[in-house]
Amino acid sequence: MSTLVGRAALVCAASAQTCRRSIATHAQRHLQSRYALPQVLLSLRSFCASPAVRAGAPAVNLKDAIANNQHLLSRITKAMQIVNDQEDWVSIRQELAGLEMESKDESLWESSPKRAVEVQKRMSALSDRLETFDGFKSRVQESTGMFEMARDESDAELCAEVHTDLDQLCREIEKYSMQILMSNASDKCSCFLEIRAGAGGNEACDWVTIISRMYEKWGNSEGYKVTILDQVKNEVGMKAVTLQVAGDYAYGWCKYETGVHRFVRISKFGEMKRQTSFVMVQVFPLDTDSADANAQSFLNVEISAQDIKMEVMRAQGAGGQHVNKTESAVRLTHIPSGIVVSCQNERSQLQNKAMAMQMLKSRLQQRRKAEQAQLKADAHSALPENAWGNQIKSYVMQPYQMIKDLRTGYERSDVDNVLDGDLQG
Repeated sequence: MSTLVGRAALVCAASAQTCRRSIATHAQRHLQSRYALPQVLLSLRSFCASPAVRAGAPAVNLKDAIANNQHLLSRITKAMQIVNDQEDWVSIRQELAGLEMESKDESLWESSPKRAVEVQKRMSALSDRLETFDGFKSRVQESTGMFEMARDESDAELCAEVHTDLDQLCREIEKYSMQILMSNASDKCSCFLEIRAGAGGNEACDWVTIISRMYEKWGNSEGYKVTILDQVKNEVGMKAVTLQVAGDYAYGWCKYETGVHRFVRISKFGEMKRQTSFVMVQVFPLDTDSADANAQSFLNVEISAQDIKMEVMRAQGAGGQHVNKTESAVRLTHIPSGIVVSCQNERSQLQNKAMAMQMLKSRLQQRRKAEQAQLKADAHSALPENAWGNQIKSYVMQPYQMIKDLRTGYERSDVDNVLDGDLQG
């Protein structure tokens, strides 16, 4: 008896499986003839339509799902419009084609090796830009097709699944559109961040440690290489920290952090009462060779050896063969301007000196640009004095939690996420 029941169950299961396959095949042919979608989308559609996937899916309101996806598509369209308007993609394709023809000339490397290197760099930069742009266009078309298919079939669950892809695509395109708007040559470069404690005593020093860790986590999450070049410690934290953020558009993203950052919380040093402290952040571009051959170069900064005072000392750190045993740390003072930079991250004194010279040139470059900008501002009276100085952000931990950008009025209450490196909002 049990054998007969088992055989009957197997027959029913096989019949049901055959029926589902027939229905899935018919539905796939119908969708292909109606929408002419790529095969990968049809495979995804068949997977999403399977009973195994649908069985555990929560109920989704169709009207809300469609509205959310339409809102994301609207943001994606606006971001893509910015990308289209800011770049002449037709001219870029034509320039790339011309460079490819030039690179095929066998005599190019023999007659002008420097020009050959420039051509290769320019070709690589243009190819990367076109590959990114074409990739976004393709993804937008596929995601739009999936959404329209789900909407026409009134499929709330598929709309909810498409929402995840649209949300990720929207974030990537909006970030890319912001990079397109960074038109200055220095925006594409790496940068230095100098963080110094201001008023607030030990609280300010502790906040230097916290905010430097915040920038370090943000840089790592965005794919940048973050290096601590110099740090001046005290008993509770850091008096000053210098970071190097290496990668494309690092300065473009970081430069707006320049200014005074105000912090309010219940002090954990001494009396348990609310205390306000301040930290100064300064950002300087790192003058490196750009992959874009047409990018404007920085102003040449020449420094006379007579204008530099060099001091060497033992580096601070956890110890090692060269740390705390040899005078590898270097401090450079530019006598005419009074600018002081130091580096102790590298293992040798020569490496630290070379990095300190880069930092010094970057500081002098930034000062020269600031002087030029101030001359223009004085001539046009465009820079009224601000009563709060350079204060740009407030971080309030107690009695409530709020981070506010005083320049734009933008506020966030998830303070812990921000201090963990989530600076994109």
